[in-house]
Amino acid sequence: MFHDDEVPLRSTKNIARQLRDAKDRHSRNQFLSSLPPDVSNDYTDETRYTYNEQDDPMMVDQNDEQLESNSIVVSQIVDDVSLDTHSYLGNSEDDNSQDIQSNLLTQDISPSSPDTREISTALALFRHRHRLSKSCINDLCDLLRSFGVANVPSDFRSIEKILIKNQENTLQSRKYIICSKCGNKGTSLSKCVDIKCESQSGFVSTPTTICTFKLLPQVTSILDRHNVMPEPDITNTNISDVQYGYARRNVIFRERMIDSKKNIVTMLLNSDGIALKKFSHSIWLTCMVINELPRAIRFNIGNVIICSISMGGNKPKKNQFQSFIKYWVFELQQLELGFHISPPNLHGHFIKVHAYLIAAALDKPAQALLMNLNDPTGYYSCVRCTIQGKGLEYS
Repeated sequence: MFHDDEVPLRSTKNIARQLRDAKDRHSRNQFLSSLPPDVSNDYTDETRYTYNEQDDPMMVDQNDEQLESNSIVVSQIVDDVSLDTHSYLGNSEDDNSQDIQSNLLTQDISPSSPDTREISTALALFRHRHRLSKSCINDLCDLLRSFGVANVPSDFRSIEKILIKNQENTLQSRKYIICSKCGNKGTSLSKCVDIKCESQSGFVSTPTTICTFKLLPQVTSILDRHNVMPEPDITNTNISDVQYGYARRNVIFRERMIDSKKNIVTMLLNSDGIALKKFSHSIWLTCMVINELPRAIRFNIGNVIICSISMGGNKPKKNQFQSFIKYWVFELQQLELGFHISPPNLHGHFIKVHAYLIAAALDKPAQALLMNLNDPTGYYSCVRCTIQGKGLEYS
């Protein structure tokens, strides 16, 4: 005989076993609904007790340690089904129990399978985490599809297309083809668009292709992803970074005289080229970095601002290059007027920032190209003076 607040171990264990054997939630709920209200105190079916005692090895040893272990198992199972027990045992005599059961069954909806974009994102992160090759991801996609997994991309190229689709393009460019004979701008790689040009029937040499890129989308994309360094101490005379240099301090002092709360970032420009002799081509790249980013990430490829790229058989000519510099020079002037960003530390709030180009790292050929100076071997080629220079004859 048990007290009112006690539950027979064997009876409860038999109920728990039948709950475990139920194939789905519907079967389990039906079993719970069929139990009488006094099952917790009077469930002493001798047939089931005999069957359980003969077949269950846990009932052979009746020592205290085994009983304690069984009690723990039963308590865990009862906790798992507590919601259904309270829903049905407590309302077994209610006329609306069947309606409650139907409502709960309708809420038991299996989770939907992931869509193609979710699977593509997971595979891309998996590849990055384990440094897998593209061919490995292709085989993994084939393996998943062979097991019947739905919405799996066909290969890695499909994953790239899915992830890049509908993404904002920060590299917005203009592309021009420059005729090497007349210098006219066009869009054809095969011939000049000027009917009076010698290359109207076809280019004899490889024409120069110049691409200029919009600066504002690139700058805002970088500043939205990274927090800038705190404002340096202007009283510090030691120069450990470009932030402590005279050029930046001069800009900060001048602009803060107008608006003491103005948020300012500065940029450093670099332009250089390389000749690819194997392909008889040259590439000339002009880019910038934001000085307020930490040096550990300042020069990362994802934080570089591309101004222009020139490709062709030869180095771009100064008069041609100057006609394209004006596009991003105008944008630099617009960046000084201010734009809005939302860095991570502001949690969705926007602030107005003003950007200034304060310096450039250039060698002599690049300096002559960007500043429209004579080549460093010619007369009047010095940046700091107007001395003509002397010509020397080589024997």
